[in-house]
Amino acid sequence: MAAPARRAPQQPQQPQPQPRHLVSATASYANFYHNRVLEKYLKQDTKRVTLRQLTVFGRNLTEDKLLRSANYVRAELPVRLAHRIARFQQLPFVVGTNPHIELVYRMYWDAFETFRALPEITSLEQNRVFCDTVRSLLDTHLVVIPQLAMGIAESEPHLSQHAADKFMNETLRSRIGRRVLAEQHIALSADFEGSRPARDHWIGIVNSKCHARDTIDKCARLAGSIFRNIYGVEPPAITVDGFQDASFIYIPDHIEYILFELIKNSMRFTLEKHAPEIAARGVAAANAQPHYQTASEALASAAAAAAAPSLTPQPSARSSHRPRRELPLEDDDAADADHRRQPAHQAAASEHNPAPGQTLAPAPASAGAPASPLLPAIRITIGQSDTQIMFRISDQGGGIERQIFDHIWSYSHASKRRALAVAAPAHSMPRLAAKLNDPIPSTLHLGLGLPMSRVYANYWGGNISMYTMEGYGTDVYVSISVGNQSENLLDDYKGSGADVHGK
Repeated sequence: MAAPARRAPQQPQQPQPQPRHLVSATASYANFYHNRVLEKYLKQDTKRVTLRQLTVFGRNLTEDKLLRSANYVRAELPVRLAHRIARFQQLPFVVGTNPHIELVYRMYWDAFETFRALPEITSLEQNRVFCDTVRSLLDTHLVVIPQLAMGIAESEPHLSQHAADKFMNETLRSRIGRRVLAEQHIALSADFEGSRPARDHWIGIVNSKCHARDTIDKCARLAGSIFRNIYGVEPPAITVDGFQDASFIYIPDHIEYILFELIKNSMRFTLEKHAPEIAARGVAAANAQPHYQTASEALASAAAAAAAPSLTPQPSARSSHRPRRELPLEDDDAADADHRRQPAHQAAASEHNPAPGQTLAPAPASAGAPASPLLPAIRITIGQSDTQIMFRISDQGGGIERQIFDHIWSYSHASKRRALAVAAPAHSMPRLAAKLNDPIPSTLHLGLGLPMSRVYANYWGGNISMYTMEGYGTDVYVSISVGNQSENLLDDYKGSGADVHGK
């Protein structure tokens, strides 16, 4: 009789690992899994606002309306933060434990706990305390954008480019929305208290008559001032045509950021295309001794230069003074900048001021000053309809190579990761509000200029499209929706928003 077959000893059943999301080795479940508290807020939909609502509500402000505004912001911000925290918890574990991502996650939790603990605001004195709390959090969170950019770039092996870009776009758009609500209430409070000078057509941070041509002029002056400081020559002229009297309701910080980014990029690549030696010398000098100013300081410098006999610096002045870089002139693919545009021969000639009202151009060079290279003008066309304002920025800066163009809107491309590692080491992470007045090397190294511009445009239902012809130039279309447009908080953008044409 055969011996009965022996059963293999049963292995003890291993407990199945529980989802930990963003729980790190030093963080307990109790700290990160407050989700029963979080779920209460996740069940609430965000109460989105429109530009028209912001302006109508802010008119004829009373104490009752101001307190209503305070309590709306107090109740709405924790809901929006809860939705963002939940998205962080959906990231792969290895991404969530990245120190940059985890830092932002903790900051969001702290802000969420702060807001949900605030009692109802029933007096102006309580509103003042509330505004101080909000200001403090806004200041603390200035590191969020560079921290997120660094974390996503470092997580590139563990997160697809599509998933990384979707997460970043939604997170940054949500951030814009929270800051709009907070900054609008702070501005309305300052207006009501009389602690801020009154300005025509301004309601909080919204300008009900944002003038298209004036906005272009401001951004062109700032970009031109930075161009002169870095390269020591006059920038390309800016020719403006179309509906120059167009005006629209908008938050000027948003459209100024977009147009400034696009104009400075066009100036830079026009120089690289037509005078590559001058471009290389300027960047090398600026990198050797970088110095940063705010936009207001740079505009004051531009105004002083415009009043001087010549806008073109003497050679001795450039060599004896420390070069200044108030805001960077690099754009998103800084690591690949040498390959983005196709260089051509250099020509030298003086630029002269054309008829006023149509072109922003440098003043004539004075005798003895170095001649400016002959740079083709950058053309900006303003379009207007009942539903949108359109800005087209056209340059002859050599176009964009296809392999770079494919990643120009991405946050996680290898070129971004290399640039971030150099520009934003952990011990000196910059603070970024993504506004013109950032006195830091923001878009130069962090690779956020174009992606952030598109996030700003998408936030109020607009868009940015780019068309490039390699070897010739690039056209960028900025579409701004007008009317009763609501916030766009989701990344429902379809397509690349861009097209590449062959030579």
